[in-house]
Amino acid sequence: MCARDASTFAARRLQQSAGVRALVVTALLVATACSGGAGPGPAAGASGSAPAGAKAVWPLRGGDAPNADATKRRPVVVRVPNDPAARPQAGLGAADLVFEMLVEGGITRYAVVFHSQDAEKVGPIRSARLSDLHYMPMLRGILAHVGAQGTVLQRIRDAAKSGRFIDVDQFEHASAFDRVSERAAPQNVYTSTKRIREAAKDDAKVDVPPLAFGTAPGGTAFTSFVVPYSGTTRVEYTAQSSGFKRAQGGQPTVDDATKQEVTPTNVVVIKTEITEVPGLVEDEHGSLSLEIRSTGTGPAVVLSDGKRFNGTWERNGDGNYSFKDAGGAAIALRPGLTWIHVVPLSFELGT
Repeated sequence: MCARDASTFAARRLQQSAGVRALVVTALLVATACSGGAGPGPAAGASGSAPAGAKAVWPLRGGDAPNADATKRRPVVVRVPNDPAARPQAGLGAADLVFEMLVEGGITRYAVVFHSQDAEKVGPIRSARLSDLHYMPMLRGILAHVGAQGTVLQRIRDAAKSGRFIDVDQFEHASAFDRVSERAAPQNVYTSTKRIREAAKDDAKVDVPPLAFGTAPGGTAFTSFVVPYSGTTRVEYTAQSSGFKRAQGGQPTVDDATKQEVTPTNVVVIKTEITEVPGLVEDEHGSLSLEIRSTGTGPAVVLSDGKRFNGTWERNGDGNYSFKDAGGAAIALRPGLTWIHVVPLSFELGT
C-alpha cells in the first residue's frame, strides 16, 4: 500500500463509530486468546516472502505466476550466437530476458533467459563468455553452452562450484544437446529447457532478484530507436501498441521455432566500460575476450510503454539492475519480454 493510500485508509478508520471500533478490538482479543496468546508475528513480507494472499509474480517477466514456489526454480540461460549465419534463432519468443552483448569482431551474442516459460527448441548454441561470470550469479541460473575459451571455461567451472549457478556444458553433458542436420556446424547445436533442467540435476529453490515492474510516469514518445552496432548487427526498434518491432541488419527478428516475429515489451540499453583482456585470445583471428563492467552505475536508455526514458542504471553485488530517470525517479518496466543491450560508453544513442 502506498503512503497516500495508507493515509486515506487510516482517516476512514478514524471516522468509524466507537461501537465498530469496539467490535474490532474484541475480535482481535479473541483471536489472540485462541492462538495461545503468542502476540503479533512479524510484519508480512518482513523476511522477504510475499505477504499472505498476495499474487505471485515472475521476477524477470512481471506476469502472474501460479504460486510463489514456482518462481523459485532456477532460470535456464542459453548462450546463443547472433552472427548472420546463426539467424533466425529458435526460442527467443519464450524468453523472459534476452541479454545482447558484444563479443569479438564487433558481433553480438545472446544470453537467453527462460524462467516463466519453457521452450521446446532453443538454439543454435555456442560458447560461453567472461560476462557469464557476472550475470549467472545474479540470475541463480543454469548455464547452457558449448565450451568456451580455455581460461574462461575453467573460471566458469570453478565459479559454478560455489553453487551460485549450475554449469551445463555440451562437452560434459552431450546427451542434453542435439546436432541437427539442417544447419551447418558450428551453428547446429540445439536443446530444450526441459533437457537442460534434467541435465542439471538440481531442484534447489532460489530467490531470483527481480526487476521492477509497473507503470513509469514521464518519458517521451518516439517512433524509432537505433542501437548502432556495425554492419548487419545494427538494430532498429519501432514503437507499436503492444511493444517494439525489432529488426537487425534490416531484417525482422523471428523466432525460428514459431516463425513469429519477436516483439519485446521493453528494451533497455546499458552503457558501460567494455575492455579487451590482454592475452585472452578467443579465436583464430587473435580476437581478445571482452570484460564488461556490470556493477556500479552508468547511463541507460529504457524503452517501455511506447516511451523513451533517458537515465541511469544501477546494480550492486549479485542483485539485479534498477533504473532511474534523469530526475532520479524509478523507471518500472511493463510485464513481458525485456531485451537488454549492454554497449560501450562510446555508443551514440540519439536523444
